[in-house]
Amino acid sequence: MKASYFHPHWRLALQGHGLKTISDWLALDKTLIDEPNHRGRGISQVFRARVSDPWGGEATVYIKHQRNYVRRSLLHPLSGQATLYQEYKALMGCWQAGVPVAEPLFFAASNLNGDREAMLVSLDLAGFQSLDQVALDQLSTARRFALIRDVAAVVRLLHERGLVHQNLYPKHVFVSWSEAMQRFDARFIDMERCRPHYHALRPRLRDLDSLARRSEGFSARDKIRFLHHYMVQPKLGTQGRSLLGRLERKSKALAGS
Repeated sequence: MKASYFHPHWRLALQGHGLKTISDWLALDKTLIDEPNHRGRGISQVFRARVSDPWGGEATVYIKHQRNYVRRSLLHPLSGQATLYQEYKALMGCWQAGVPVAEPLFFAASNLNGDREAMLVSLDLAGFQSLDQVALDQLSTARRFALIRDVAAVVRLLHERGLVHQNLYPKHVFVSWSEAMQRFDARFIDMERCRPHYHALRPRLRDLDSLARRSEGFSARDKIRFLHHYMVQPKLGTQGRSLLGRLERKSKALAGS
């Protein structure tokens, strides 16, 4: 099946090098990143490859390929829907909303004789590292505070745009320090569970709690500082203390379960 999406700046370069279909991408010289995930008769794999970019150089891309790997929902209770289609929709929604995410280059899906296949290709976040890989003990106090500020700001932006990640772990937040701007550029990956929150507080709390509980190396003060920036408040007022209390109760309940 031909692609249903090409990045507009990459379309000519990719097509010019024969990367027009799922089969074309699968024929590339590539490296399997992790062990494949299996779900029923379905399989999901992630590869890394190098491709020619539109500017005469080369770039690293990540190729997610799935076959019969679906998730059932209220809208698709029987046949389910390819999780890569859900991620593709989420990535495009984030781009349109101005939320920084990994840049999608190609997407295609097919359903031939009951054999369902999907592929999503994203540009590598060169120069970035996941939040769980940041060496916090090597950061100055000012740089550490900037990291907390800038990650809080991008999570707030996601929620202000009416979206929740729903799988917000430190390994899904990538950061890169800009010396010129004296700020961290922060971006999200693995958006397949991203959904609108429809102004509900609980899904946003789940994002905050997931990130806080799994962010090793950050102190309790760091997490309070994160909430200051997330709520754009120099001090936690009544609403901020209430939010902190709810997060603490949620963490204790999960720890005791």
